[in-house]
Amino acid sequence: MIEIERKFILRDAAVINELKARDIDVQQKDVTQIYVKITPLEEIRFREASGVFTITQKSGVGLAREENESETDAKSFKKALKNAVAAPIKKTRFLFKLDGAACNVDIFHGALEGLVTFEAEFSGEREATEFSLPEFIAAHVISEVTEDERYKNKNLALFGLPQGEFDAQKSIEILQNSPELELNLPSYIGAMDAMRTVFFQIFTALNKHLSEYASSSDAEALHQIRINLRKTRSLLKIFTPVFDQKTACYFLLNFKKLAELTNQKRDIDVFCEFLQKQKGFEGLASELEILSKTLAKSVQAELQSDEANEILRDWEVILREGSDFFKGELGDAPIKKLAAKSMRAQILRLKKSLSNLSETTENAQFHKCRIEIKRLRYLSEIFGGGFSFAAAKKCFKKSKILQETFGSLQDADIWLGLLAHVKSGAEQKRIDKLQAKIYKKIYELRSEILDSKPKILKSLTKLSHGLKIYYI
Repeated sequence: MIEIERKFILRDAAVINELKARDIDVQQKDVTQIYVKITPLEEIRFREASGVFTITQKSGVGLAREENESETDAKSFKKALKNAVAAPIKKTRFLFKLDGAACNVDIFHGALEGLVTFEAEFSGEREATEFSLPEFIAAHVISEVTEDERYKNKNLALFGLPQGEFDAQKSIEILQNSPELELNLPSYIGAMDAMRTVFFQIFTALNKHLSEYASSSDAEALHQIRINLRKTRSLLKIFTPVFDQKTACYFLLNFKKLAELTNQKRDIDVFCEFLQKQKGFEGLASELEILSKTLAKSVQAELQSDEANEILRDWEVILREGSDFFKGELGDAPIKKLAAKSMRAQILRLKKSLSNLSETTENAQFHKCRIEIKRLRYLSEIFGGGFSFAAAKKCFKKSKILQETFGSLQDADIWLGLLAHVKSGAEQKRIDKLQAKIYKKIYELRSEILDSKPKILKSLTKLSHGLKIYYI
């Protein structure tokens, strides 16, 4: 059959009382619907309405669309729920007739709370175009959205409310005092406003840890500095087209320099922590602790230098001002669509990198793969909550676990490299034994990664397919 309908946004649900006051027969149903397939021209939807289960396939866009609906059962609905490609939609539907036309008012719940729509279905397009809203309903109408694809149920499931308000300037002011707040970025806001807010939250955390490290040389503070610098560089590289290219490249280069200031101290600290757990290397561990303290003073001085402060001040100005001068070609792109596309591109890079790993691959290639996983993790930490289908949650969880394994491999490689340059009073036999222990650990970690490769590749493929529907 052909579905021909018009849709309107209502101010609120007060129209229901008016329907009842006019003795119009109204049926009420609680509805949950989920989507297992969404493309620009097609959708497959499962619906449960007060205990009745249906499956519907729709195709086409605009006023008239082809629709095929049939009954199904609770078991099929439950299975479909596991394979959903978007967030479930929950609403209370009120069905009635006006001048022979089948109508309904939907009051949405959950993430779509506040949205109330009126729909009228018709047997022909002429009837639809000639339809005039009764005055008592027209008084509650904000706008007609029949041709607005954002208000199709499938897109509400994917992107949420189109009219979500967002003030980047105000959000930045709030984050300055409460950087730990969880960001909930509306799907349709421009990418530059969204990324300014994301980067400012990271920048605020970075400043906090820079102050802590300046006064205490605390190792955890330095670790957090490294994380926030890496996160900034990673995300800026991915979202470079959101900003002016020269500006993005300038900060990518300088944030890399800042991060590199901490590398030697981090490697020494990791090696020292490892040696402290080994028998017979207490003396060397003590020497390294002294070296670490000396390096800490050097790193402190570099991070507080005029050059470092100037870079950070310039970055803060750009984030606070949000001038169009610094906006790139994708600065106005809807953030959720761009995030989905960027995440999928990162998945494809990661899949390629993982696929090339084998028993004969050098450790350096494993470390490059670790960086690709880390980039996906940063993206998932910020945007992952907006992609609520099951494959996304599973893949993000697996990727995090795998990244930790890759990190352990990198640490072991650092231990091996530094141990090769050790000149201490320890017997060579003891050093050889420790090297053998590290080699064994490296072999085990590499094997663990290679054994998990088929499953993670399969999980990444599912996630990639799920993300594609958000921007095609």
